[in-house]
Amino acid sequence: MGLKEELEEKAESCDSPEEYIGVAKEIVTGLDDKDWAVELMEEGAEWAQTYEDAVVYAQAAKEIIGDDDVVGNFLSNAKMLCMSAADFIGLGSAAGKLGLDDMAKEMNEAAMGKCSKLTDFLNLSNELAKTDPEMAKMVMDKAFEKCTKPEDFVSFAKSILDSTKDKDKAKEIYEKGMAAATTADGFSALAAGAVKDLGDKDLARTIYEKAVGSLEKGDELLKFAVIVKEQLDDNEFTLSVYKKAEALYEKFEDYLKLAKASFENTGDKAFASGVYQKAAATNPDCAQLVSLALAMANDLGDTAAAQPVLKQAQAAVKNNADFLKTADAILSVAKDDKKWTDSISFQKAKREEFGKLYDDFALQENEIKTCAPMRILAGEVVKETGDTFYAAKLYKKAEKLTIHFSDYIKLAAAIHADLKDAEWIKEIYTALLDKCKSFGDYNTLTNAIQATLGDSAWVKQIYTDLEKKAAGNGDLMKLAAVAIEKFNDEAWARKLVGTVASKAKTVYDLTFAGSATLNLLKDKDGALALYKSAEGLCGTQKAYAGLVSLVKQQASDKTILSELLTLGRKKLTGFSDMIFLAESFLVDADDVENATAVYKDAELSALTSDALSQLGTSISARLGDTKWASKILAKIGVEKK
Repeated sequence: MGLKEELEEKAESCDSPEEYIGVAKEIVTGLDDKDWAVELMEEGAEWAQTYEDAVVYAQAAKEIIGDDDVVGNFLSNAKMLCMSAADFIGLGSAAGKLGLDDMAKEMNEAAMGKCSKLTDFLNLSNELAKTDPEMAKMVMDKAFEKCTKPEDFVSFAKSILDSTKDKDKAKEIYEKGMAAATTADGFSALAAGAVKDLGDKDLARTIYEKAVGSLEKGDELLKFAVIVKEQLDDNEFTLSVYKKAEALYEKFEDYLKLAKASFENTGDKAFASGVYQKAAATNPDCAQLVSLALAMANDLGDTAAAQPVLKQAQAAVKNNADFLKTADAILSVAKDDKKWTDSISFQKAKREEFGKLYDDFALQENEIKTCAPMRILAGEVVKETGDTFYAAKLYKKAEKLTIHFSDYIKLAAAIHADLKDAEWIKEIYTALLDKCKSFGDYNTLTNAIQATLGDSAWVKQIYTDLEKKAAGNGDLMKLAAVAIEKFNDEAWARKLVGTVASKAKTVYDLTFAGSATLNLLKDKDGALALYKSAEGLCGTQKAYAGLVSLVKQQASDKTILSELLTLGRKKLTGFSDMIFLAESFLVDADDVENATAVYKDAELSALTSDALSQLGTSISARLGDTKWASKILAKIGVEKK
């Protein structure tokens, strides 16, 4: 069998690229028949599944045939098997290695058209950088357009560094990437890349600073702060991140995790303590406050700041279990405050002794909504347990629930009875001064002050201040009565009455002053002088009737009325006036002598039957002298004749 027949038989049995190429080599070597060899390899290439398989035939054609056109045909057929940008990049690389630069450029352009991901562009650019820098730059520009996330910019900058070693260009890409970052993860990716790839901590800090200004969620900032600490190891800057988070938080649990994270990451006790105190200001429950205080004391070593929080916890106690837990915390933290710890130890012992009773007290305390029941409950606590500290807390609650003046008075009395807390009682009374609306309120208040505090000086000062505020004569006279009754201070009372008297211009005001002078000061002469001044303003029977009515109510001494009526005889000279005067002497002054004298004057003026009848009737009815009355009435007949 000849060589050709033998090779034909081998060609028919080929089923792999290696066999097709091997037979093709034998054909060229043994027969120098390049056309048959090409035809055989083309037949094998028709079975290629990937562009890599087709490239194998192109490489063989280059070696065996040495004809670039034939090589190009194989590569063109391989193009049909490219499915992705990576395939075209690989095919272009193969074409370049085979010396077909035009074909390589064609494949790279096709690869660019297939690029959809940033990594495709970067891979293509890296490949082109070896053979076609200009086209590599064009691909890079296309790649930059695909950058949308911070991670894209990091990858892009790294590729620039790998291909060009141009740090300035890479830094420029990072700076543009900052505009695309919106989350802590995004900024962190940029900053980490800046440190790892560029070794540029200043750029990383710039990125982090922009992040702090852009991030608006506290939790993101907390996460971000940990990364900042790891990357920059800059305590001051890390703390600034936590401070930004602090401004965004409002809830207890958020402040709590911020304080713990900031202290763990920066060791700054002052900031952590401040955040803990903000947490305490969110009105948490007793258990939360205790945990907070213990964290401040144990983790930060800040017992001074923890103690106000424990006081807040003490005020927030809702049941006996709450108190016992709070008490243990106070006893462990506030060891230097003997007064407080002694009171807590006392209360703890009481609550352990009367546990069930305190549970009942707590239930009542939480249900009561008005002052009186809370006040009563405080009294029961003292009576049943002797726990004045718990009672004080209840009285404080009662005070906050108190609205009415009378309830404040009762509250102060209860506090005096159970707690003997003069300072607190005085605070209540001081506040009540502004609530007094009447002289009666002031009297009630001062009586309470005297009964509980026994502070006569303060009581007098209150009334002294009232003198400056007195709105009229009535207030001054009430003060005068107080001066005598409460302080036996005649000089002060006389001064007050004198002020009223000096301003008196009417019968009413003068008699008012006269009454006080007579009844408060026991000064009859002074009173009579004022009454006489009032009489001086009278000129008619009606005016004298008013004067008599006022004086009669004010003075039990009827000689005063008699003197005033005697003065009236000089002005009231008409017949009806004399009847009025005589009857007033009898009825109001119990003065028979002066009444008789006036009746006699009236008899001389009685010239008509009506006058005689009126006079006789008055003498009979008022004076009881029927004989005299009969004589007068007898004149009526004579007068008719």
